[in-house]
Amino acid sequence: MRTASWLFLILLGLGVGRLEAARPANPPAPKDVTLETADRVELGATYYPPWVEPDDVAPAVILLHEAGRTRHIWEPFARLLQRNGIAALTLDLRGHGDSVRQVTAEGLQRLDVAKFGPREYQQMLLDLEAAWDFLSTQLEVDTLRIAVVGSVLGASLAIQYAVVNDEVAALVLLSPAVEYQGLRADEALQKLGKIPLRIVVAAGDAEMFEAAKTLLALRRSDPTGSGDYKELIAATGTVRGTDLLRRVESLPARLIAWLRQQFALPDVSE
Repeated sequence: MRTASWLFLILLGLGVGRLEAARPANPPAPKDVTLETADRVELGATYYPPWVEPDDVAPAVILLHEAGRTRHIWEPFARLLQRNGIAALTLDLRGHGDSVRQVTAEGLQRLDVAKFGPREYQQMLLDLEAAWDFLSTQLEVDTLRIAVVGSVLGASLAIQYAVVNDEVAALVLLSPAVEYQGLRADEALQKLGKIPLRIVVAAGDAEMFEAAKTLLALRRSDPTGSGDYKELIAATGTVRGTDLLRRVESLPARLIAWLRQQFALPDVSE
C-alpha cells in the first residue's frame, strides 16, 4: 500500500480536481540564474518554480550536489519537487560546473576545485547562503518553509548551514560523511536540535553506512534532539549520493512524501 501511494504521488503530483483545474496546465519552465556570493563568486544555478495556483506561496528546497558533479544531476528530482508544489533551486558549488569565476582585488580569477583545501570547502557555505537569499526574494516561496537536501559533500554543507541558520525547515542527507575536507558533520549534528532529518545511505556502502550510524548515535545522544527514530533510510546495494535517487526506485517519492509532511502540505488523497 505504501509503495502504491508513492507511485501515485509521482504520477499525479498534487493530484487532480480542484487544485489541478486551478493551476497552469504544465509546470513552469526552469530558469537558469546567476547568483553572487558574499566573496563575489559567480554561481550557476537553476530555479524550478512551484507548480501551484496563481498567487499561492509554496515551500522550497535547495539541492546540493556531491564533489565532482554539477547541479544538473538533480534535474529529475527537482522536476518531481516542482510537480508536487515545491520550488527547487539547484546550484553548482564553487569550483564546479558554471561556478568557476570569482572577482577579486587582482581581477577575475578562475576557481579550480582540484586546488581546494579545507578553507575553500568551508567557504562553500557562502554558496548556500547566496542560494537561500535568492529563494527569499521569490514572491511565490514561503521563506518559513525552506529545506536543504545534500549529497555527500552537499550533505556536509547542509548540516553545517543548518547550525548557523535556524530557519532551515528540514534536512535530507544522502550518504553523509562524518568528516569531509574539514567539514565535521559529527560536531554539527549534535547542535541541530529538533530540526526534522532524514539520512539516506546504501547498506552495502560500508564506509558511509558506518558514518550514518555514527551520526545517528550522536543525534540520539542529544537530549534536545527530535526523538524521531525513523531518521535513517537504509537502501539495498552499494550506490552512493545522488545515484541512490536513480537506482532505488521508490526513494524519490518516499522523500517527496516526507518533505510534504514536514511542509504541512495536504496529503495527495485530500
